[in-house]
Amino acid sequence: MLGLSNMQKKVLPILFATLLLDMIGTGMVIPIIPIIFTDPGSPSFMLHGYSVGAQYFVAGLITALYGLMQFIASPILGELSDVFGRKRLLTLGVATLAIAQMLFGFGVSIASVVLLLVSRSIAGLAGANFSIAQAVIADVSQPHERAKNFGLIGAAFGIGFVLGPLLGGWIASAANNAAAPFWFAGCLGVVNTLFISLMLKETHHNRAEAAHFHIFKGVQNIIAAFRDKQANTLYFASFLYMSGFTFLTTFSGILVVQKFNFSEGDLGTYFGAIGIAIVITQLFILPRAVKRFTERQVLNVMLLVLAVAIAVYPFLPTVFSLYAMIVFLAVPQGLSIAVLSALISKSVSPEKQGAALGINGSLIALSGGVVPILAGVGSGIVGLSAPFIVGGLCVLWAWSLLILSKKSAY
Repeated sequence: MLGLSNMQKKVLPILFATLLLDMIGTGMVIPIIPIIFTDPGSPSFMLHGYSVGAQYFVAGLITALYGLMQFIASPILGELSDVFGRKRLLTLGVATLAIAQMLFGFGVSIASVVLLLVSRSIAGLAGANFSIAQAVIADVSQPHERAKNFGLIGAAFGIGFVLGPLLGGWIASAANNAAAPFWFAGCLGVVNTLFISLMLKETHHNRAEAAHFHIFKGVQNIIAAFRDKQANTLYFASFLYMSGFTFLTTFSGILVVQKFNFSEGDLGTYFGAIGIAIVITQLFILPRAVKRFTERQVLNVMLLVLAVAIAVYPFLPTVFSLYAMIVFLAVPQGLSIAVLSALISKSVSPEKQGAALGINGSLIALSGGVVPILAGVGSGIVGLSAPFIVGGLCVLWAWSLLILSKKSAY
């Protein structure tokens, strides 16, 4: 017990710092994609001669590749770390992500769409190392401490989502170069790689035997979700909810660039404000909400508010209304994602907790891989409001499923 406690004190701060640096680098792409693909007035615009529909499709495809590669890699990397060790795989993932960031910066510099597609694919594979981080936490945590310690991943993602877009937008504006944030992110990755190599201790010493790994593990997880009679309604609702929110996040930057002429710096500030609101929600509002209300009460209200907020988003008339809407997006998002994850965990037996987390992670990654492509195609055919209307309907569908569900877990 004491040994595990000491290991936890040594490992968890290092793991948090590693994930935070990872997320800052990853978040830097958020304010850049709308500029380089959909803003012909920017000196960094890359798609001269492309139709508007083609611009939207490329922007969606670039975003989707990251999610698709995570969908493939996430279920596999955790198992590989059982065989080859956590530290080795985590170090390799962080180093690969650093290379991918530099490749993206080089691709922006030479205006190569092909290189950007390749670099985002590599980044998605490497960025799936959060599954290894979960395994590290499980290695050093007592069962009753795992939920609390898994919160480190959420905290690192939340803070990274604030700092990444802020730094990405500000660095691009200050340097007057959309490639600059990715050189910075690559350097962060190099520092992170050295940091892990020198500071992180291996936490998994009872190595498993090499197994047969294949790229269809994520597909197996999706099939398992639909076959699970205990939790299939919750899994499907979670997928619809995350898909709806992904429709918003994929094209909100493009919308505000087109409608309000936002620069890289403006986008970084705006997405940073959204990140701050989500962090405040998870740190201060969530603990009070779950003490005062049941999960059913929280989701019944929050999903409905989120559905309406996403659907009306493209019709906001002013920048002030855009910032005011953050409350109606960030608070429902911060509450709903935590409550839905808790419900999925409650709906399965204790021995199925790990499998449930893997299945839900695959569903979330799948939404991140499929939705941006659909949003890009839909925007090109119907118009830029289409992803938001469809996203609102997806969340509304999730809400109706949970309202009508008779499952005891809900």
